[in-house]
Amino acid sequence: MIDRDLALKNEIAKNLRGLIKTRGLTQIRLAELSGISKSTLSDYLNSNTLINVGNVEKIAEVLGVDKSEIDPSFATTKSLSKKEKQIETIAAHIDDNVTEDEMEDIKKYIEFIKSQRK
Repeated sequence: MIDRDLALKNEIAKNLRGLIKTRGLTQIRLAELSGISKSTLSDYLNSNTLINVGNVEKIAEVLGVDKSEIDPSFATTKSLSKKEKQIETIAAHIDDNVTEDEMEDIKKYIEFIKSQRK
């Protein structure tokens, strides 16, 4: 299976490593300050796991940086409308494990909701 998020995970890992280094921190210290487990941070730094929004926010706060300096996808959401952000949020919850049948159900549900407009 192809990891479609690998490029983003690699970019986030590179950004995190650079920020940790410039701040003179260790992974352990960042874990303590952010409240994120060492193993989870390790997964981010090794591009094993895509960082979630809440952890981007925690790390950005600890490091005193904008979220986009950790995760570049935040840079693009600033100019999106509220509706576009909502669509992006919904799309982010549809992962690689969604089956064709589940995707079809999602589409049908969207059409159902639209049909209920008065």
